[in-house]
Amino acid sequence: MRKAYKFIGYLSIVFVMLAGITAGAGRTIDKLEFPPMNKIEMPEVDKVQLDNGIMLYILEDHELPIVRASVRLAAGDFLSPPDKVGLGDITGTVMRTGGTARMTGDEIDEALEAIGASVEVNIGATSGRAGMNILLEYADTGLEILADVLRTPRFDQDKIDLAKNQMRTEISSRNDDPFQVCVREFKKVIYGQESPYARHTEYSTVNGITREDMIDFHRKYISPENVMIAVWGDFKKEEMITKVKKYFEDWGKGAGLVPQLPEVKYEFKPGVYYAEKDNVTQSNVLIGHIGGLTGDPDFFALTVANNVLGGSFGSRMFNEVRSKKGLAYSTGGNFSSNISYPGIYYNYVITKLESTVEATEAVLHEIRRMQTDPPTEEELERAKSSYLNSFVFNFDSKGEIINRMMTYDYYDFPQDFLFTVKDKIEKVTAEDVVDVARRRFHPDEMKIVVVGKADQFDKPLSILGAVDTIDITIPSGEVEEEVVINEETLAKGMELLKLAADACGGVDNYMKVKAVSSESDVVLVLPQGEMAISASAISVLPDKSKEIMNTPMGEIITVTDGETGWMKQGPNVVDMTSEQIESSKKELFRNIMHLFQNLDNPEYQAVFVASEDFRGSQADIVKVMSADGAESFKLILDSETHMPIGKMFFGETMMGPGNLTQIISDYREISGIKVPFSVIIEADGKKSAEIKTKDLKINPEIPEGTFDKP
Repeated sequence: MRKAYKFIGYLSIVFVMLAGITAGAGRTIDKLEFPPMNKIEMPEVDKVQLDNGIMLYILEDHELPIVRASVRLAAGDFLSPPDKVGLGDITGTVMRTGGTARMTGDEIDEALEAIGASVEVNIGATSGRAGMNILLEYADTGLEILADVLRTPRFDQDKIDLAKNQMRTEISSRNDDPFQVCVREFKKVIYGQESPYARHTEYSTVNGITREDMIDFHRKYISPENVMIAVWGDFKKEEMITKVKKYFEDWGKGAGLVPQLPEVKYEFKPGVYYAEKDNVTQSNVLIGHIGGLTGDPDFFALTVANNVLGGSFGSRMFNEVRSKKGLAYSTGGNFSSNISYPGIYYNYVITKLESTVEATEAVLHEIRRMQTDPPTEEELERAKSSYLNSFVFNFDSKGEIINRMMTYDYYDFPQDFLFTVKDKIEKVTAEDVVDVARRRFHPDEMKIVVVGKADQFDKPLSILGAVDTIDITIPSGEVEEEVVINEETLAKGMELLKLAADACGGVDNYMKVKAVSSESDVVLVLPQGEMAISASAISVLPDKSKEIMNTPMGEIITVTDGETGWMKQGPNVVDMTSEQIESSKKELFRNIMHLFQNLDNPEYQAVFVASEDFRGSQADIVKVMSADGAESFKLILDSETHMPIGKMFFGETMMGPGNLTQIISDYREISGIKVPFSVIIEADGKKSAEIKTKDLKINPEIPEGTFDKP
């Protein structure tokens, strides 16, 4: 502990010293003189077109005994149907992980690990990439694997399942970072909800993707006419051309060129959009409108104007909004552009909840001021230098150069474009900056997206304009099945529930239950293998509970009273989120003991669904629903004994929401009611957990302070 305090103290001294250095730097940096940059020498890249149309870019680089390859794929997730968003992304992933005609994915991993090499594939929103990094002596091995991955992927189902689970995990956590929420929703506001440039995966779109979809996507879009290959490294040019031809030239052409990227339709119109995030202490705000194209004649002046306003250290937004007014933890902006479709003009501010509107107004003020107040000589010089001083980093690796060359060729863009940018930016004047700001910045037609807690804002958001509320709730992806609801199915459903309650001890005995405690052993089935933990629980009906899980990572305590709750791990205590509270309510709704105590509650409906086989036993299936239909689960009853033998519902799994099945058995009588001591849980048909109860007590004495928060 002493060492820790000593280390923290040392860091404090360092930070104080740095503060002094940076404070002094502001007074002396302008006096520093720098020599002119060395002339940039562009490497000589050869282009060779293979017989099947693939353009090969080849560059000798003998600095290291390594060969690298980069493949540009014209295919992007923009080609995925609206109900299967993520198809392109997952296709790229499983092309690499799911094996080829010659090798399984695991065999590819082992072969590459043995020689310290890598082969990767990624398909993004508008295009894809594949790559190889390997020692010269293994170049043939790497090229052969790369060719196999691109040409003959076999899409093993287990790797598809794994990739889909990873996607579901990403969906489940997508609202964790409020700034990322702001960015995501801002893109929708700019491009449109359904635009390929803004849409994202949902549980339903991921669940709908099949192996056949991936095979079809690969067949249509991953073909020679949609592929460009670059290879650079320690080799002789002619020898490498021969190798590439060996593995790629007999690849037959496919279905043709991929469709063009969709056009962007945008209307300059103001709007304020608010997303509630109840567990934040600051607001995240994005302000802007559509951006531009990289080939736009205004690109050069816009680059400088952007740096004056918010794109560089010492910009107006940094100085005025953050430093002078103290309204932002962070602020800045960018007039972004793309070659193939317009980028986004955005300004951001991260501020205290209590200064949300004031900080937003301050940013808007600085945008307006750009249209009237020309940059000073110092501002103009700093804005240009921000770009020019980093210009050399466009050429700091051969891979960066050759990949940019492929992209420029694909879009018929001039290869000397970066040098044109440098020359044009050097010539931008203060008048050019004001002119382009007047024409291209639209401060009265800004889209404003705010993520925060409105009840703590300094002023109503409506001061900024009419407010649209954004719902960031993650759709569950549950597919509702058709259930016949009429007097007959309702009557039979309730009759079966009462028979089940009688079989388990009778409603009268259930009504005597005021509290329950239990000790259990739990085995979790994880992708890495099984993990054994122990768990204890205390419940005071109707809705107060405490659960303690002893895991390899330590003890985890969860306490809830149905409306609020908290969690503790080690010394850390945090309040449960609204999503976690809602999940605990759902679990209570599905609790059999709670159900049998509420058979006369009009909030419950029971609908007979069918009689069918369940794990080898004839069973009656009853769908239990809340009166408003918002909550439901299926209770599986043995047709002969009427004992509950299973539950089926859509709920949270370790990989995100999915279809869960509980297999219930080993009933034991305690205090007049029968309680199951064994529950096996399956997620989407695969075992995910097994719970074995060791001890259970009805109406135990509850120690004082059991539910108190530390």
